[in-house]
Amino acid sequence: MGSIIEFDNVCFRYESDEENQILPLAVDNVSLCIEKGSFVAILGHNGSGKSTLAKLTNAINIPESGTVTVKGMNTSDEGFTDEIRKTVGMVFQNPDNQIVATIVEDDVAFGPENLGVAPSEIRRRVDEALKAVNMYDFRNSEPHKLSGGQKQRVAIAGVIAMQTECIVLDEPTAMLDPNGRKEVLSTVRKLNEELGITIIFVTHFMDEAVTADRVIVMDSGKVIIDGTPREVFSQADKLIDVGLDIPQATQLAYALNAEGIDIATDILDENECAEAIYKLLRSK
Repeated sequence: MGSIIEFDNVCFRYESDEENQILPLAVDNVSLCIEKGSFVAILGHNGSGKSTLAKLTNAINIPESGTVTVKGMNTSDEGFTDEIRKTVGMVFQNPDNQIVATIVEDDVAFGPENLGVAPSEIRRRVDEALKAVNMYDFRNSEPHKLSGGQKQRVAIAGVIAMQTECIVLDEPTAMLDPNGRKEVLSTVRKLNEELGITIIFVTHFMDEAVTADRVIVMDSGKVIIDGTPREVFSQADKLIDVGLDIPQATQLAYALNAEGIDIATDILDENECAEAIYKLLRSK
């Protein structure tokens, strides 16, 4: 389907608060393409550069060197900034920081209103966006009365209402309980599969990355692993070396293998693990 976002030898560093101090690169010579319609998870420990990379996708951060292009538009060109942000929407970690209105549907309408969209079209977009994230029944609710997962779904609806082709979610489940995490992950998976929206999902939860089409692992500003979840999580030693966990099912498979039990080490979830153990027991 072609790429929607391209990084070409991109470097970025933050400015220091102290005079004459140069901070290390937060993103260090990264080149990659994000395919249109894909679901990409970006993993890394705190300080690995994953959130900085996310903010380079829609001109929140501008490269120190190299280029980021969104549908051919260079993020360093201020003339493209508005169009880039219409194409790539951001959802951040804390949903309370993203909600600006006192009624859910007004919050979802905020983005299209700022774009100068006609009122009748805003009404249609708001209704469709809230239905897409299963929050239509809460359209007249007060956001502060919603759960964390519901608030995050409202934030996602706000991005959908702007008709973005790509949604970048920067650790959107970090502040949520397990139910909220499931709600958000299920929502973005549905948007990807049913509406074809490109998803870039920054997370430190391994089980969330397992559901992606592609996993990118970052460490010290560099991409150190890039592949399918199975390809990435089969490199358990490398992930552990950079301070990351591996999915529990994969961890169990590795432990069994270390004890001399012949079981695959590229297992990703509980169902695969149970099936592998069942087959192993049947073969005895």
